[in-house]
Amino acid sequence: MSKMRLVLQSVEKASLLVDNVDKWVDIKRGFIVFVSFLKEGDPETVVKAATDVVKVKMFPKVEDDLSRTRADALANQPWEVMVIPQATLAGKIKGKQCQYHSQIDKSLGADLYTLFCDTIKKELTAVREDAVVQCGTYGNRQGLKMESLGPFTHVVEY
Repeated sequence: MSKMRLVLQSVEKASLLVDNVDKWVDIKRGFIVFVSFLKEGDPETVVKAATDVVKVKMFPKVEDDLSRTRADALANQPWEVMVIPQATLAGKIKGKQCQYHSQIDKSLGADLYTLFCDTIKKELTAVREDAVVQCGTYGNRQGLKMESLGPFTHVVEY
């Protein structure tokens, strides 16, 4: 049974509204990580997923001339990261509706989200002191603006 879901999207730049009013956080070239926790979610799975996001070679390096090269890990490149809680990734279509019965309790989800963000920050700053990791606000509806060179997206379940 799945414990969490991730969608990773390559971006040239992105901005996220984190307070539902006027506070935006930004990243340059890098990746957005949309994350959702399911009822079976646990800290061990969250740490493994966050570590994989940083260390697994699944991201194509994009050169300044926009050509793509072999896949590499976030830890090996100067990419920036934006983590966004996305509860709707827990949805499942049943009949003519989308249901969210597998979504984790909000307070436990908030704790796991904090752990996920903290782990990504720890893993990236261990190899790059200048690492940029921006995290959205768990439980808020957030505006998102992004530019991408194409729909380079990974969907990952743990």
